[in-house]
Amino acid sequence: MKPAFFIAVAFLVGGLLPIQGAINARLGQALHHPLQASLISFTVGAGFLACCLWLTGIGFPSAGLVRQVPWFLLCGGLMGALFVSTVLILIPHIGVANMLIAAMAGQVFISMLVDHFGWFGVPVHSFGGSRILGGFFLLLGVVLVRH
Repeated sequence: MKPAFFIAVAFLVGGLLPIQGAINARLGQALHHPLQASLISFTVGAGFLACCLWLTGIGFPSAGLVRQVPWFLLCGGLMGALFVSTVLILIPHIGVANMLIAAMAGQVFISMLVDHFGWFGVPVHSFGGSRILGGFFLLLGVVLVRH
């Protein structure tokens, strides 16, 4: 498949983030605490993934295999919970657009560092003028969306 297809899929899936944030923020209000909403959100997501593994026949990883994985590779769920919980807390205060553009800027800047230095075993994609310029325009977008 062509990279344009993958970019289009990423764009569409990225479009789910503001919807997820708005729904989860409302859930946090309905349950009277954002951490409760985060727990429910992750429980529903874990149930969905368990069904996908079962229905596709992929199955669950063995406990032995999981124990062999370096500890830091298991931190993704913790980071996801922190992100979702922060989104739930901030959206009622700053809105969906401000929350997500600021989060996106953080994601892009950290992504550029990860790419440039090849952290976590990813292929190296060095900084270039266009990447730096793109980062600048992203920061400008944060300022413009906020005002």
